[in-house]
Amino acid sequence: MSLGWKGLANVTVSQWAAQSQARLEAVFREAAQEIVKEVQTPRKKGGKMPVDTSFLRNSFAAEVNKIPSGDGDSAYKKGPISIVINRAVIGDRVVFGWAASYAIYMESKYSFLRSAAQNWQQIVDRSAQKVKTRVEG
Repeated sequence: MSLGWKGLANVTVSQWAAQSQARLEAVFREAAQEIVKEVQTPRKKGGKMPVDTSFLRNSFAAEVNKIPSGDGDSAYKKGPISIVINRAVIGDRVVFGWAASYAIYMESKYSFLRSAAQNWQQIVDRSAQKVKTRVEG
């Protein structure tokens, strides 16, 4: 079977497009994981998240395309957040939040969310470099 020049070009372009989409999604997911790490890193470990009883940190949740809801009793677990992030595709919004009633007050005092948001471009750049390194070997 011969594809001919046009057939070969279409296969090559299709493969390139599929690879590009996969790389974009990998960067998107890697960056989302990195922002989670940044906002959840305790002050004692170099982050900005205040930790006393761990209630605030444990009230962290994520959803795709909607605001997460909860009563704050479910403990933060890396696994479920990762599942939410991996469910998302390009064009989706991964929305993070804390169910603890005092989260807004703590954010205004410690800026754990705002400072991470200000670092978004650097987080995406680092994530793109990680994905590029994995792809290129």
